[in-house]
Amino acid sequence: MEPISFEELMLRHYNTLLRLSIQHTGSRAEAEDIVQDTFLKLLESGRTFCDDANAKAFLIRSVINRCKDYLKSARRTRTVALSDTSERLLPADSGGFADGMTQIILRAVQQLRPDFRNVIYLYYYEEYSIREIAAILHRSSNTVSSWLTRAKNQLKGVLQNEQNDLSKSDAADFRTGGGNPHENTANTGAV
Repeated sequence: MEPISFEELMLRHYNTLLRLSIQHTGSRAEAEDIVQDTFLKLLESGRTFCDDANAKAFLIRSVINRCKDYLKSARRTRTVALSDTSERLLPADSGGFADGMTQIILRAVQQLRPDFRNVIYLYYYEEYSIREIAAILHRSSNTVSSWLTRAKNQLKGVLQNEQNDLSKSDAADFRTGGGNPHENTANTGAV
């Protein structure tokens, strides 16, 4: 089997790696630097892959490691614009559009610890199996399965709290004269 060209690897995996990196760093500019650095290191190493699945797993692992290094570095800032974070886990075919529920889910995922975010991303977005995620993250399948279960439970709690907050906000708006936010209260002047 012939090795996959460097250019082909970039074409196939750049966007996936960029989304993963944005998810971790919260900055598109930093994410682009990390992905470009990952590809540069691969090119410099001369390493080749004949199997695309192995190449993708290697690149994902490399990007995750570089993101961890970035997050530990002194140049990291704690300010992230919400507009930058909204694109983190959007489906590839969404065209960058996110409705209100998607925004809520994205914020909830961002509250998870990095290991849980990785598992959620790889399982639901990249559609890897538990076994494949375990190989990518160098963890046991049981650990990955446990992380996925715990991540889903945490997401459920965060989303329930978000729903309760929204319900309270709607009720407060109704009590203060804002009316029912779900019905048209315009006065037409008809008698």
